[in-house]
Amino acid sequence: MTVIRRELPNSIVAPSLARETLDGWLSAMEGEQNADDIRAAASEIVGNAVRHGNLRQDDVIVLTGTVGGVIRIEVEQRSPLSMAEVERETDLAESGIGLRIVDKIARRWGTEEAPPGVVWFEVDYWPGRG
Repeated sequence: MTVIRRELPNSIVAPSLARETLDGWLSAMEGEQNADDIRAAASEIVGNAVRHGNLRQDDVIVLTGTVGGVIRIEVEQRSPLSMAEVERETDLAESGIGLRIVDKIARRWGTEEAPPGVVWFEVDYWPGRG
C-alpha cells in the first residue's frame, strides 16, 4: 500500500497545499486527467474544513492519501463534524460545488463524526493507467 500524509495549516493556502501534495504522486499513478479530478475534490474538502470546520487558528488539517485496491483521500480536522457546517449527501442540490465535485468523481464518500472529524472519498485505482 502506498501512503502520503501532510499536515496543512488552517489557512486559505491549505487547498493549494493539498493540491501540491497530491501532484506528482497521483499523476504518476492515475494519469493527468484523473489526478486533476482527485486533486480538485481533495482541495474542495480541505477548503470546506478551513471555511466551515470551526477550527482554531493554530489547528492543522491532515491530508492522507492511500492506494491499495482504491485511491482513498481523507481530510481530518481536530473538531468533530457535528461542530462543523457539514452538508450531507441529501443536501447536494442545495450545497456549494465542493461536495458535488466529490460526489461526481468518487466511487463512494462519507464522513466520520467523532473527533477528529474526517471526510473521505474513494476512487477506483487501475494500476498502469498513469
